[in-house]
Amino acid sequence: MLAEVAHPWFHSAVERLDVRRRDRLLAVDADEREAAALRALVGEQGELTLVLRDHAAAERLAERDWRQVRILAHAVDGGETFGAFDSLLVAPPTGPLLDAAGHARLARRNLRPGGRFVVDLPAPDMVPDLRAAWLELGWDEERLGPLSGPSDLELAEALREAGLRNVRAALGSHLLHLPAAADLVDALTAALELGDEERDDLTHAVVRKRKDAGPLDVLVHRTQVAGQR
Repeated sequence: MLAEVAHPWFHSAVERLDVRRRDRLLAVDADEREAAALRALVGEQGELTLVLRDHAAAERLAERDWRQVRILAHAVDGGETFGAFDSLLVAPPTGPLLDAAGHARLARRNLRPGGRFVVDLPAPDMVPDLRAAWLELGWDEERLGPLSGPSDLELAEALREAGLRNVRAALGSHLLHLPAAADLVDALTAALELGDEERDDLTHAVVRKRKDAGPLDVLVHRTQVAGQR
């Protein structure tokens, strides 16, 4: 995961969700910094439930022993009911991802009537510069699955079909400012399951495509959909 890189899409999603003090908030696959920010937003009178697929990350957060915070180590499939929440935030940096229908089920099953949601996922081509370098190397495009989520139209349609209301889609574009191509590749190594040699090859391919080994601004595309139950 992009653990060491700031996630501008997270801040965009939180702002759009309008997390309020005293909210009962369900957040899926937030990292430690994001979890701390969400806890501060709901306040001492709110409740935060964090569902993390990474068991080690869940254990680290549990060690903080935060009041009013429940932490579950679980890979969601969309069929779960964790409670009746005021708000739902799903903004993982990369996959593996539920399909659009899975996210719709998750929102439908876990929000109270009138509850708000924002789902922010990798767009179909999340990092074009990296994809171009990947294809130049002739690697299997299916391995880019963690960086390839649904389109805004696909996700919005699935949410509407599940009976969710006021569904509004937005294709978000963000810039990541990184010191070098190696930082981009390193940030995605775990998600793409790259070996050491592959990591080096991909770094060199990104540099070749850019014709520059210095700092870079990386365009990142996200699919963001908001609405209510």
